[in-house]
Amino acid sequence: MIGEFRRIGDMLFLSGMVDASSGNMSYKAKDGVWITKTGKSLYNLRGKDIVKIGFEKDVRWNAASSEVEIHINIYKKIENAKAIVHAHCPYAVSLSLKENKITPVDYEGRLFLKEVDILDIPYNNWQLAKDEIPAYFKNNPKKNVVVAKGHGVFAYSDSLFRAFQLVSALESSSKIIAIGGFT
Repeated sequence: MIGEFRRIGDMLFLSGMVDASSGNMSYKAKDGVWITKTGKSLYNLRGKDIVKIGFEKDVRWNAASSEVEIHINIYKKIENAKAIVHAHCPYAVSLSLKENKITPVDYEGRLFLKEVDILDIPYNNWQLAKDEIPAYFKNNPKKNVVVAKGHGVFAYSDSLFRAFQLVSALESSSKIIAIGGFT
């Protein structure tokens, strides 16, 4: 498990989708959730940088990512969610500040993403995200990637790698939109 966390974390960092201490990932096991710890770099993750927590809040949640409630609530609402990746992709975040959705113009983006919605969750009321992001996924069962305006991308899938692929595809499409001036 740690090897997959490290591999995905390294790809996120080396591709510039997270900075030295942003972003988080989790994986749902039968008896709980493995999640990156708060404030830890996703680059070169070690076993001590990931904590196993239960689905109900307890003392272990204190060590988990500050967005632990978003992860847990997605797992509770979306049965087929097995892994979640959250990244602060600069191009997608930049587009989120001026658009209501991101519509890829490139072939791959259109094929795999079609259109990605942007949720406007106020910074000064970020605690709403723990309910709004999972509710978005529940109410839009064909979508498994969304952007929180000015904040970052959340994607879920059946593996960390496939969730990463969604985040990566969105960032690539966002970069093409920005560089090509398609907004």
